[in-house]
Amino acid sequence: METELQAAQPHVPLYSARAIRGFSMLFSAIAGGFLTAQNLRDVGQSEAARKALWGSIGYTLLLLWLTSYLPNRVGGTWLPLVIGYAGAMGLEAYSKKFVPNWIDFPTKSIKKPLLICLAITLPLIAAIVYLAAVASTVSGGLFQY
Repeated sequence: METELQAAQPHVPLYSARAIRGFSMLFSAIAGGFLTAQNLRDVGQSEAARKALWGSIGYTLLLLWLTSYLPNRVGGTWLPLVIGYAGAMGLEAYSKKFVPNWIDFPTKSIKKPLLICLAITLPLIAAIVYLAAVASTVSGGLFQY
């Protein structure tokens, strides 16, 4: 079956490993998992696609839970990037089990997933900024001690 996949499918465009790493780092491992799952679906590996997506969701939830126990000074802007990169490397290693000649495939445009991720992320950021502004005016400051 693996030789059939390699011979029959190199014309199917796939999201590049670089795109998956970027989406995992900038948005979350779930975004990278979605791109990996789409790649695996495109080459006919729907069961592996489902495992990649659920694995990325589980990884994200587990790391959110674990990082909630870290002291405030340990975290920072670098921690989500490292977590996203580690998730992307796991997704890449998993997908290479099913598509070893990934580099031979043409690359798929990232415009549509980028628009979807921005459509989800920007309103969330706007809501957080709005709530922080409302909280600072109501209680005299967001971070009172």
